[in-house]
Amino acid sequence: MFSWIIQNALGTIPTWTWPALAGASFVINLLSGILSHLPQFKPWHYFIKPLSWVGILVGVFMYGGAGVTVIYQEALKEQQAKIAVAEQASTDANTAIKTKVVTRVQVIHDKQVIYKDRIKEVTKEIDKDCKFDKDASKILNDAAKNPIKDTK
Repeated sequence: MFSWIIQNALGTIPTWTWPALAGASFVINLLSGILSHLPQFKPWHYFIKPLSWVGILVGVFMYGGAGVTVIYQEALKEQQAKIAVAEQASTDANTAIKTKVVTRVQVIHDKQVIYKDRIKEVTKEIDKDCKFDKDASKILNDAAKNPIKDTK
């Protein structure tokens, strides 16, 4: 959680701030060296010199981190673009699968209706002589076949 807060707080600071900090710290370091020769600024020299070095180090370090962050942001954008393409392909594939399933269900339903109607037509002939009619066995065999394979 803390790293997330730091990341967002530092992410809002412009990238140019870090080299500016390093440059300003370097200039302050040089001025501190010059002002150390003046007696009234000599005590401040011992305080300003280490702080300027810390400022230089922080500026250079954070500028390097900002560069890495920019690289990661670009990689993140590329991955998000790839995800968008994959999601679109997934949506297209799901639509194709759904269409295929609906078509197959419709074919099966239509075949069921056809065989029910054929059985109703032949029922009278089957019951007429109490014999097993050839039409009944043909209808039964046709109904047992996979209608999906027949449509391919």
